[in-house]
Formats: sequence, C-alpha cells, structure tokens
Amino acid sequence: MLRLQLLGLGQIHYCDRPLDGFPNHQCHRLLCYLVLNRHHPHNRERLASIFWCDCSTSTSRTYLRNAIWRLRHTLQVAGAAVDDYLLIGDDSISFIASSRYWLDVEVLEAAFSACQALDGHELASSQTAELEQAVDLYVGDLLEGTYEDWCLYDRERLRLLHLSALDKLLVYHEHNGTYDRGLIYGKRLLARDPTNEKVHRQMMRLYWLVGDPNEALAQYRSCTQVLREELGIRPSESTTLLYKQMVRNEFDPALLPVYRDDSLPDRIRRDESLRSTVRHALQRVQRLQVVAEETRSELQQIERLISVALLEGSQT
Repeated sequence: MLRLQLLGLGQIHYCDRPLDGFPNHQCHRLLCYLVLNRHHPHNRERLASIFWCDCSTSTSRTYLRNAIWRLRHTLQVAGAAVDDYLLIGDDSISFIASSRYWLDVEVLEAAFSACQALDGHELASSQTAELEQAVDLYVGDLLEGTYEDWCLYDRERLRLLHLSALDKLLVYHEHNGTYDRGLIYGKRLLARDPTNEKVHRQMMRLYWLVGDPNEALAQYRSCTQVLREELGIRPSESTTLLYKQMVRNEFDPALLPVYRDDSLPDRIRRDESLRSTVRHALQRVQRLQVVAEETRSELQQIERLISVALLEGSQT
C-alpha cells in the first residue's frame, strides 16, 4: 500500500520502502499535486503550465513528459504497480482515488468534516477521539520547504482546518471538565498563533480551573507581551477584565458558559481574526523574500561563472 505523509517535510513509502529523494524532485511534487487533487483528472497542458509556467508550451509539455517518466520509474523502483495508482492518458493524468493508499491529509479532512457543523461542546466522545488522532498527524504545514503556487492554497486551507480542529478540542475539554487536556490543545494553538487573544483567555480560565491561579495570571502577562511585540496593541477589555477579576479573586467560572466565549463582542472577534490573518500573511511575505534573495544570489553566481567562462574562452 502507498503511504503518503504530506504534512511537515513529507515522506512517501510503498510497503515500507521510501521514494528515493522525496520531495526534492519535480516528479515527486507532481505526485503530491495529483494526490491532493485526486477526485478528478488533470489536463496535461494545464499541468505543464502549473509546474513550468515560465517556459513555452512545447518546453513545459516536454518537462511534464519527463516528470511523468521519472514518476513511473520511481514508483516501479519502490515496487509499486504504476497502473494501480496512476491513470495516464494522452490528454490527461490522474491519481486513482480508489487505489489502496493512506494519506494523512485525508484523515485530517475526514475527521474534521464529520464534526465541522458542531461546536466543540457538542462533540461526541467518539468524534473527539478521531479528531485528536487526526490533529496528532499535523506535524507541520503541508510540504514545508515547498513554495510553489499550487501548494500555497492547500497549505493555508489545511493550516486553518487544523487550527479550527484544535479550537474544537479546546472547547470540548473545557466544557467536559478535562482541563489538563484542554491546556494541551490551548498550548498547541498558541504555538501556531501566539496572537490569538481568545485562546489566551481560555488558557487563563483553564489554569484557574485546575487550581493554578499563578499560571492564569502569567498567561495574561504573556498575552500582553506578545500583543505588544507582534501587533503593537494592548489586550482587549474582555481579557483585562478577566485578569482583574482573577487578581481580586472575584472570578467565578460558574457564572460563565464554560464552553463558549460569548463575552467577546463581534467587533473584537473580527478584529482578532483580521490580526491573525495579517500576521500569517506577513510571515508568508517574509518567506517569499527569503526565496527571492536566495534566487538572486544564485543568479549572481551563475553570472560570475558565465563571466569566468567567457574570459577563459577569450584567452584561448
């Protein structure tokens, strides 16, 4: 069976034999694209334009043929029957979704889809168990280190799905009194998005509920620091009010719906969502800047090599 782990750096195995060089070769990335979009066939010309958009049509189609040949060879070396997984025609190519395979992305999507319409406090224990197993597969963003356009949309989609799943689990455990488990998922959320003020508030409540008021107050200070350093703002009135209640020992969790943070006005909710979106957009821009700088350095190196070659050629 083909086993595809595309979250994080990624790896693909067939019967415990890894695909050599994954995911560094374009044929591997072509396989990833076909798997992520496995529910319909893909026109060859469109595939060529997606992966080699800077080349002419004839050149890009040649590169695609070479990538398909390399992909077939790679699967055969691993021991897989190519026709079991790829349907290759004159005009299109597709991954056979009915084949025997395991895909971490699919497990995450299925677990989340089963409870997407539910709030965290409405989850059944079986749904929670499946969701917990699924989020544990999220060891990193989709195909980390790959910055091609076709990958960025799915990466962001899965990142948001993962955050939403963690949020459901956080709410579930807070509502059901398994506060230590809730703290685990709260920490994971903040590791992914430390500016999420709503989660900071939930963490403050959870620390208070497990009998650790010092950590609850420390969480507020951490929230204050990260909002100041990352966004140049102060915590909202809701967060500050919660902190003051805890300092005075006046906070009573029984007076609030444990599973829902209705004290947060809609405007503040939208502001926090916007801040998170802007922050992640800036991170993507920074990564693109790094790639652009590396490309510029490589081009300069190529220019130097060409200059040296021309000079040597003129001297002979």
